[in-house]
This record gives sequence, C-alpha cells and structure tokens, in this order.
Amino acid sequence: MPRLLLTSVIVFLVVMTQSCKKSDLAKEETLSQEELQQLKTFVATSTGLPITSVEFNSAKKYFVAGNDIIITLANARQRLKNTEISPGSPERTGQRIYTYTVTPTNVANIAIYADNTVPSDWLTALDLAIANWNSTNSHVYMKRVTATTTTVTTGKGKKKTTTTTTVPPVYNIIVKTLYDAATSMVAQAYLPYWNGTVGNQVDINTHYNYLSSSYKIFTLTHELGHSIGFTHTDGTFGNLVPGTPDTDPNSVMNSIVLPWNGYTAYDITAVNTIYPK
Repeated sequence: MPRLLLTSVIVFLVVMTQSCKKSDLAKEETLSQEELQQLKTFVATSTGLPITSVEFNSAKKYFVAGNDIIITLANARQRLKNTEISPGSPERTGQRIYTYTVTPTNVANIAIYADNTVPSDWLTALDLAIANWNSTNSHVYMKRVTATTTTVTTGKGKKKTTTTTTVPPVYNIIVKTLYDAATSMVAQAYLPYWNGTVGNQVDINTHYNYLSSSYKIFTLTHELGHSIGFTHTDGTFGNLVPGTPDTDPNSVMNSIVLPWNGYTAYDITAVNTIYPK
C-alpha cells in the first residue's frame, strides 16, 4: 500500500517518478564525498528504496531515487538535520523513515498550473487526475489555475499596436514538459519539502505522448500522489500506512504505469489515514 515518506517523483513504463526549488539551484555549496554518501543513505532510507537506486545529479542539485523520486539537495540536507539527535537527548530508534507529509493547511488548497508546453490531451488527463484526488473524501483538495491574458491596443490607423501580456497565476505546483527518448520515465514529481509544503513541480516526458488517455490519467494521479508525500506501494522498505497491506497490485502508487481503473480500497484508506477530513 502507499508508503508515506520524505520525497518527490518519476513514473515508468515497466515504469516509475520529485524535484527542487529555484532557490535551491542557486546555492553553490561544496558537497564532500562523505556528506554525499551520508545524504544518499538518508534519501534511500527515507524513501524506502535501496541505496543502489539513489543517484545525485550535480548539475541540478537533486537526488533521484528509484529512477522516479526527486528530492533536492537543500531539502535532503534540512530533513537530515531535523532527524539528528540533539546533544544530551535520548537516543532515538526508528529513525530509518522520515515522513514526507504536507501540513493540513497546505494540503487543503493546492493550486496547480500547467504551463503552455503541456499538450491538450495531457491537460485533460491532469484535470481528471485532480478530480481523482478530490474524490477521495479526504482533506486533500486540488484545483487547476490558469494564466491571465490581457490585450491592450494603443494608437490609431497605421500607428495602431496591440500588446498581449500573459501573467502566470499564483500556484503551488507547476506542470511542465521535457523530452527524453532515452529513458522509461513517463513523468516525474517532487516530494514535499521539509517545511510542509507540497512538492512544487511535475514534469511530463512528451516522448510518451502516444500513451492512451487511461495511462496518462494514471500517470498524473500517481505523480500528484508523490507531490503530497506518497511513495511507491511496491517498494520493499519504508513505513506502511496503518491499515494497508504490504502489497496492493492495483494501487495507483505502484511504480508501474497501469491503465486508470480507480483507486483501490487501500489507496482510499491510506489517503484518509494521512489526510483525514
């Protein structure tokens, strides 16, 4: 069943899917091999994935776990710091997993903006994915917001000019596209940040535009699940959500993209356990 952890995401075809803030990318901090290994270990344990599946992208300053979960360097550092034992405090146990949850206030009002690179069929799938999460009878509420376009005409006759301005809305998650034919990654999403905000980006790989609408709906429903902190149901490690089994073959949070056929009963249990009304 969906496992709740600290991360963000990439979906695969025989498949799987988090990411980073612009402010994180601006930091040019030295990363020693010792710290890198420590952070890779933390990312692996906090996402419930083996350390062999964790890679660090030095150019983009983020970790990718299981080929589909992204957590920024800054987010990983802060989360690791938050789990450290303060001097003189009792030794903690069970720190192998740190939960990537969103605060009740933030999860109840998630604005999602798709930029102008997202094809219309993916926009349709995104709207249906948002509707899927809103149908869970949980505290989760998502909405798609759009840019505002204004047109101003000045002058007359041959001196007449028209200026069109597009202003992006205020949003919590931006949906963009990329193209990569060399990977089985269909989409990727960022896990929530250490301060309780949602993972702020989803990337769609347009190489997979040929997928049917059902697969696209599953993909984006899955990715939005990462954005609010769920990792892969079929992971071999991690914290199981109370009331859910170790395996759930049709769960939307499995790492393999399936045709959308609705949530399983355990998917609904998971989201209502973590984000109850």
